[in-house]
Amino acid sequence: MASKLQLISNALILIGDLPITSLTGNTRAQTVANNLYDNIVQNELTKYRWGFAKKKAQLNLTVGTPVGNEWQNIYQLPSDMLFLVKINPSVPYAIYGDKLYTNTSADLYADYIYNVPENEWPVYFAKMIEYALAMDFAPSIRDSAASMDANSRQYLNASRMARFTDSQQYPTVPITDRPFINVRF
Repeated sequence: MASKLQLISNALILIGDLPITSLTGNTRAQTVANNLYDNIVQNELTKYRWGFAKKKAQLNLTVGTPVGNEWQNIYQLPSDMLFLVKINPSVPYAIYGDKLYTNTSADLYADYIYNVPENEWPVYFAKMIEYALAMDFAPSIRDSAASMDANSRQYLNASRMARFTDSQQYPTVPITDRPFINVRF
């Protein structure tokens, strides 16, 4: 699959610049790419619940004691987590930094979006990232609003297609909570 260097080079080609052969150096393209790349990718990973970027992990109960009396227990969140999707079983919680505070001491499992390495990305996501990079690189490298606008339109289309393709690969999960039915029993 794609590498960081390939994705950046393709984005540079999209804005009419020359591809780079290394991320080390002092060219304008290398400086912009090194400063913007990680933020753009992590932003795109957290915008949508990508099926390929989901992980499930059991949370570890820490030995720390929460301050105050609102919460009783602290769990450690996974270090590669970018965005928490849900906790199983469903319990009230709050996130402070890299810790999850709750009143339960049961085993907790987190479904979350993680920072997926580039070599594990599906083609549709890699293509969308190329357009996202081109859209954000254009004003800094080419000083071109027209290039940014053109890549913005391409990005929107690629984003729609990527979300559609991703959604077709994973089954829908039915809603398990039925409060209006449960209240009758």
